[in-house]
Amino acid sequence: MKFKNSVLLIALVFVFGVGTRAQEHETKVSPAAPARAGSSASSVRLGDKLVVITSPAGFEEAGSQCPKFKELLIATEDPSNDVLFGHLSASDCQSVRNGGQATMNLYTKVSVLRSAREQAISSADMAAIAVEFRKNGAAILDPDGPVMKGVMENAERGLSDIQSKQVALGLSQTQNLGEFNVTPESYSVMLLLTYNVEVQGNKTIMPVLASMTMLKVRQRLVYVNVFRKITSTAALKTELKPGVEEVKQFTTKWVKEILAANPEDK
Repeated sequence: MKFKNSVLLIALVFVFGVGTRAQEHETKVSPAAPARAGSSASSVRLGDKLVVITSPAGFEEAGSQCPKFKELLIATEDPSNDVLFGHLSASDCQSVRNGGQATMNLYTKVSVLRSAREQAISSADMAAIAVEFRKNGAAILDPDGPVMKGVMENAERGLSDIQSKQVALGLSQTQNLGEFNVTPESYSVMLLLTYNVEVQGNKTIMPVLASMTMLKVRQRLVYVNVFRKITSTAALKTELKPGVEEVKQFTTKWVKEILAANPEDK
């Protein structure tokens, strides 16, 4: 594989935006998807590979149907990545269709490193990625480090542009809560991210749980992320443990469904 590990890791850490970058893709009921009533999936061509991304149970691909959500995704995505899809709960999507707001209490993002959309990846490459992340992930995720500061500055500019007002965005903490679902096809890490957001003098501290999965699907590397809001910093003690278990189970189940929908990679 021709990936430079440092470049790869920089792309991996941007797990903060969600949704889909403007591009052509198809949303459909996929015959390759797991047999589940009403199951839908989205597909994207990465080089000569057609990759199918199933929607998690109870969720819909939302970037194609929620313009404001799509704007948020584009505004907060790292420039080196292409975001393919984002999912909101069916109730959030229905609320938006009815003219309301999405809670975004639990949501997803699927993306790829733009420069590697057509590159083949092997199980040996996946193992090397895991080794590299274990070695250098803490330094790259450091809120005071150059990578994360650059990521936050990019997101701050994007959010300020779409809201037509100054948004101050910072990251006070990134805590690695450990890896899970480590297989030849996947490597998942659980993170606790604490954001500081200020809009027109109103300051908010926002803790978010995020699972970050590097997934080998049809010989392509895809980033699969799941996010869960924590109600407040005061609620961390009661919400953290069940929240971590919820996101782990959600992520593991969804990753297995994505792999099952792409059988030729098995």
